[in-house]
Amino acid sequence: MFSAPAELYDLIYSGFKDYPAESGQLAATIRRAYPQARTVLDVACGTAEHARLLVDQYGFDVDGLDLDPAFVAIARRKLRRGRVSEGDMTSFVMPGRYDVVQCLFSSIA
Repeated sequence: MFSAPAELYDLIYSGFKDYPAESGQLAATIRRAYPQARTVLDVACGTAEHARLLVDQYGFDVDGLDLDPAFVAIARRKLRRGRVSEGDMTSFVMPGRYDVVQCLFSSIA
């Protein structure tokens, strides 16, 4: 798990991660694999920066899930239209189904 304060996460990672480019690649991959996809669940969403860009720039409906309450609070501020839940990726239940479920960066490792 990320050990620095959650408020610093975006500042630290924006120095070497290109969130807009990565989100564009995600959107292109999703549209190529499943053109009618609209709903996305971002597991271990962190501060939801990828999710925010998928919503704002590519029109997806994105919900998020993260274990850390501080990240969930930040993600909720960014995803005003999406639902962000606090939970463990190894055992969670979401109300509904999704066209795409993604887990990005190093969370799954």
